[in-house]
Amino acid sequence: NLIEIGRGCCRGCKFCSVTLRPLRWYPYDKILREIDVTMRNKGGVCLHAEDVMLYGSKNTIPNDEKLIKLHEMVVEKCNGIGWSHCSLAAVASRPKLFSKICEIILQKQPWLGAEIGIETGSAELAKKTMPAKAHPFKPEEWPEVVRMGMGLMHDNNLVPACTLIVGVPEETEEDLIKTIELMDDLKGIRSLIVPLFFVPMGRLKDEDWFEETEMNELHKELLVKCLKHDLYWVGELIRMGFVGKWHGTILRSLYEAFVKIVEFKAKRAGI
Repeated sequence: NLIEIGRGCCRGCKFCSVTLRPLRWYPYDKILREIDVTMRNKGGVCLHAEDVMLYGSKNTIPNDEKLIKLHEMVVEKCNGIGWSHCSLAAVASRPKLFSKICEIILQKQPWLGAEIGIETGSAELAKKTMPAKAHPFKPEEWPEVVRMGMGLMHDNNLVPACTLIVGVPEETEEDLIKTIELMDDLKGIRSLIVPLFFVPMGRLKDEDWFEETEMNELHKELLVKCLKHDLYWVGELIRMGFVGKWHGTILRSLYEAFVKIVEFKAKRAGI
């Protein structure tokens, strides 16, 4: 059950259309009514916003009181909570608050998930295309913000599904090397990391799409790094996803069979 808690984003990344909308949050009573309407049985919900950690905030600094109250109210009504998205900067800027929120959520579940935008491991590219992505940290601190935020998620049982953007305008070989190096730093973090080709959106809507034919050897190396990272962690993630579910054994076997096929094809391709 997807429950929207707010709209818009204040970070202003050039490649994103959501940043063109003003940031606004729904009041508690509206969110709780939406949960009552949506849920026929007492199941789980996915709280949806571009950055759930910023609920109730007017900027990039989390609002401790409102965020804690929201999760305490929702966890009383539901047997499980997930997040659609959150930012690494918000997590890294408030580690104790993040741990507190996870503690509230994990009363009724062993883990939670969220979509996370890493996008690049290059501080230079971050400054050009998403200068507020790291705020309240500086843009040049972005790689360290990623490492801090991902480490906190790992320690607090939040499993991130992360995106990287390949082929952003002004991307250089040095930017790709920095992203590849960041992937090495994230080896020990339980996560899925998926590279996406650049799609013209937001303030970059007039740029060209990135095509497969434009890939160089560094692009290919990055894609292989992501595949190896995901194959390393996917077995554990499958087991976590089906713990305690009556249909878990059957579905887990099907997912594991699919992973074996991917591994076989990757091996045949020399990966």
